[in-house]
Amino acid sequence: MTATYHQLTKYTKYYEPKKFWHKIEKVTAVIGKKVVFQLVALYFLLSDKKTPFKIKATIIAALGYFILPADLVADIIPVFGFTDDIAFLSYAFTKAHSYLTDDIRNKAEDKTEELFA
Repeated sequence: MTATYHQLTKYTKYYEPKKFWHKIEKVTAVIGKKVVFQLVALYFLLSDKKTPFKIKATIIAALGYFILPADLVADIIPVFGFTDDIAFLSYAFTKAHSYLTDDIRNKAEDKTEELFA
């Protein structure tokens, strides 16, 4: 991803936990289990004290971008509508992956299963 950290963090203002859960419930079937797991894992990483501030800012920006209804590729376009969201999410997940503890992974897996039940 060629965007700078500053460019990415402008999306932090769109992050709200309620809106995050609302959107994730709406699009679970469209984006699939792997992407939902990554989103939920990032959400749980936000509350972990060991996650550094810069990583948390990147996570909040990625989740804010996911929530943002008018992003680069409209989410209403089947399949392609989430490609930009997934690219940003993958970037954030890669940056945050080393902070993913077994506890957070288990919580994210459980919540993902719950969302797909």
